[in-house]
Amino acid sequence: MEKRNLPSFSIRDGKRVFEFSAPSSWKELQEDELRYILSVLTLFQDPTVVKCYILGRFCGIKVLKHTRTGWKCSVLCLSRKGKKKREVLYLSEGEILSLLRNFDFIENYTYYKPLDTCANLHAVGRLIKNVTFLDYLQLEKNYQLYLIHKDDKFLQKMGWILYRDEAGKSDKTAIFQPYELLNVFMWFSSVKGYLAVNFPNFFKPAKEGGELKQEDLMPAMQAQIRALTDGDITKQQAVYDSLCWDALSELDNKAREAEEFKARNRK
Repeated sequence: MEKRNLPSFSIRDGKRVFEFSAPSSWKELQEDELRYILSVLTLFQDPTVVKCYILGRFCGIKVLKHTRTGWKCSVLCLSRKGKKKREVLYLSEGEILSLLRNFDFIENYTYYKPLDTCANLHAVGRLIKNVTFLDYLQLEKNYQLYLIHKDDKFLQKMGWILYRDEAGKSDKTAIFQPYELLNVFMWFSSVKGYLAVNFPNFFKPAKEGGELKQEDLMPAMQAQIRALTDGDITKQQAVYDSLCWDALSELDNKAREAEEFKARNRK
């Protein structure tokens, strides 16, 4: 990983000054930096531990020992002349926690930017606008099944849809690494947030206390298909082949019209 975030080091008024900078959002990350964060996230569940690893890796900090007031660290810095040099830095617990806040973004998937490549395959568009409605249904089904069973095989199936070869075709022989599967989960979680904002009539919040069950999935998907075909089975393939955002836009319009019809009848 390129150390592009090394602290700068200078002496001001006889005091050593370190200035730290590092990515503070998903979109600022380079591909290798994102891979590192995902790898650490697969190893540790505690966000603070993950952020400590990120801080150390991105900013060239090595902990030498614990002291009475904090930690004695070795820091790879860039001098004003652009030379790399290791300096000793003492950090208190409060100072470390302050630095870690720069990485709070890892706890929010809303603006997640997925890996460009996984298993030698290429990501489809970030918002999956070029994915068919049938593929979207498969993504949603496997995402929900993963939430129920916590089995990585469902993320693997999602990966085969979200990552394609040079010709844009799925490769079901591709094997995704654990951190790549986490990337798949975080990516689709982010996409679901965008879909909820863009199609608010169709994607309404679930009732509180409702627990998702596997048997609930298929009827819900069949209902979506019936709504788009108006019950005409001859239109089903065309619906499957349509782009998912086009299909969801139509479903959103139908949901809005249904709500307006109910409102008129209540008057």
